[in-house]
Amino acid sequence: MKLTLITLAFSLAPLSLAAQTDAMPPETAAPASSSSSSQMPMPAKPPIAPSKDLTVVTNTQELPLVPRTFSIEMLKALPQQTVTAVDGHTGKPSTFTGPLVSDVFGATGLASDDKTHSLILRGFVIAEGTDRYRVVYSMAELESTFSSGKVIVAITRDGKPIASGLQLVDNLDVKPARWVQAIHILAFATVPVSK
Repeated sequence: MKLTLITLAFSLAPLSLAAQTDAMPPETAAPASSSSSSQMPMPAKPPIAPSKDLTVVTNTQELPLVPRTFSIEMLKALPQQTVTAVDGHTGKPSTFTGPLVSDVFGATGLASDDKTHSLILRGFVIAEGTDRYRVVYSMAELESTFSSGKVIVAITRDGKPIASGLQLVDNLDVKPARWVQAIHILAFATVPVSK
């Protein structure tokens, strides 16, 4: 089923707001305890289902690509990048390894060249985790020809497999709000050209 850009945007907007609200921990303090011992910590967010693969889809008439699903092994076969980024939750630097998002799209047929230049500048990517948490990137942010940042589909963190399977990591984001855990969908679309 082919969705129009407007249908896609309107259908995802309320869900992404709800997912962002649900994914963020409450800013309230733990209730005061009746004893002199330390306060009980707030309960942790339940773990999310790990991603086992990544599906890449497009929603553009200019470049109709067939949806493609990459297993973790297929992602490991793509050129790997290692980035060091500070985790905003812990304040500690970690080293992440995985393919650039632009290389994943390149493997589906959307590589940066003279023919796709306009598409990339008008394009955006919606990244979704298995918990339905969604974020948006402009496609130009993901391409090394337009940005110095590295956005990767991380497979390992500090040399160990990521517990959530795959994680989107951006080495330039100040906060990790767009670091989608258990990422399982990357959807590319473009802003229509006015006539």
